[in-house]
Amino acid sequence: MTQVRRLLLGAGLLAGAIRAPAEAQPPPELSPDSTPTFPAPWAGQRPLGTAWLPRLRLDNDAYNFWIFPGRRSDEQYTNGVFASLETWRAVGWRRLAPNTPDCATARSGSGRCRLTVVGIGQDMYTPNLKRPPFRFPDWRDERPYAGWLYLAGTGRSVSSRSARTVDVALGVTGPPALGQVSQKVAHWINSAYTTRATGWETQVAFQPGLQLGYRHSLLAWRGMVGNKAIIDLAPTAAMTLGTVRTTAEGGGRLRLGYNLSHPWDPRVLRGRSQLEYYVSAAARAEYVARDFSLDGSLIDNNRSVTRVPEQREYSFGAGLRLHMISLQWEAFTRSRQYTTGPNRHTWSMMSASWDFYR
Repeated sequence: MTQVRRLLLGAGLLAGAIRAPAEAQPPPELSPDSTPTFPAPWAGQRPLGTAWLPRLRLDNDAYNFWIFPGRRSDEQYTNGVFASLETWRAVGWRRLAPNTPDCATARSGSGRCRLTVVGIGQDMYTPNLKRPPFRFPDWRDERPYAGWLYLAGTGRSVSSRSARTVDVALGVTGPPALGQVSQKVAHWINSAYTTRATGWETQVAFQPGLQLGYRHSLLAWRGMVGNKAIIDLAPTAAMTLGTVRTTAEGGGRLRLGYNLSHPWDPRVLRGRSQLEYYVSAAARAEYVARDFSLDGSLIDNNRSVTRVPEQREYSFGAGLRLHMISLQWEAFTRSRQYTTGPNRHTWSMMSASWDFYR
């Protein structure tokens, strides 16, 4: 019996020695960029970054709602459409920011994170339709018909204080850009308030388009009442280089409202309230070294006017978000863009997005 007791005592001591290190071993520490496995404020929601956020932006003179429909202009920058998808992950450009985590997995306050936007767009420019080509003596002094159809990709590195954006766009101008087709369809739908467009055969000729752009925005001021933001100010500097447009610009945007979302960091949008609204004002100054819609095609310069390099723009707008649906309207006024053009031109933008995976 003594030997049996000794064996049982030795086995118990051995089992305790084996268990003790395992029980005393502390849990592994999480790196700043890792995703926590313990319950988080957004636990139970659909995993972030597995879906895409859709957006649609429409630019047109027709959205100048303070003007009677029959009196709204239909010229200069007359129409723009851009449909995009945004994901909180780096898609195709991870190596450009190897030490930056995806916004889908990075925690708020942990530094910068990456997200991606891809889209397709079309921009359209026309002369004053009351002075069309061949029917007006000085029609060559009017802005040419022009179209730009493109695919775009954006890589964005953001923090709570700043946003750095790199854009790439590939597309075509001239007849392959389908500007004439788009305007015919739009005018057929809204024939009661539009003038028939003639002279598209004189449009800026075909050329392939390649655009590279960089933008840096800084959140200079964010005012809070309690835990709700009511005002923010974000100055921006940007430049583009390409066969379509080459520009440098500086400006800023001011927003005033209720429960303002962060202007670019998606991580701090988790758990936000379901109602948001604001008004905004923005201004920018731009130096334009090339604009295909004014300077013409690099391959066949069949149409051009004398560009004004220094241009200014200001805008006023409003936005509303109800839970997952966000709507925005903004009116832009731009200074003279070419020497024989109008002193200013105003158009408006409407956009909508569906935040279905937040």
